[in-house]
Amino acid sequence: MKSLVFAAILVSFGAVVICQSHNYFWGYKGPYDVLLNRTFAIKSSSLLQVKTLDLVYPLKGQLGRNISAINITDQYINGKGGYASLLAGGIGYNHTTIHLKSQRGNGFSFIVEIYGR
Repeated sequence: MKSLVFAAILVSFGAVVICQSHNYFWGYKGPYDVLLNRTFAIKSSSLLQVKTLDLVYPLKGQLGRNISAINITDQYINGKGGYASLLAGGIGYNHTTIHLKSQRGNGFSFIVEIYGR
């Protein structure tokens, strides 16, 4: 009986690992925060290559507002999506640079939303 329960737990854990998205949420989106920027970042896959993209907010010539939350949604739900990291700025700043990186041999598709006041 114990081995059957252990096997069921192991299979369910494996299903969770296989169907994993790489979503990120930094900060807190309050009731008075507005969407400052939404970007759809998409790179197609290439054999044995790692794709990268740096997203900068605000765009050149725009006035940046104070950032309270950053939401990054991975559109690949099979665990083969990319990863995101903050290179500069971020929560509490009026600017940010977000680095997006794919897994080797795969592409990525992210929705990047920046909220603030």
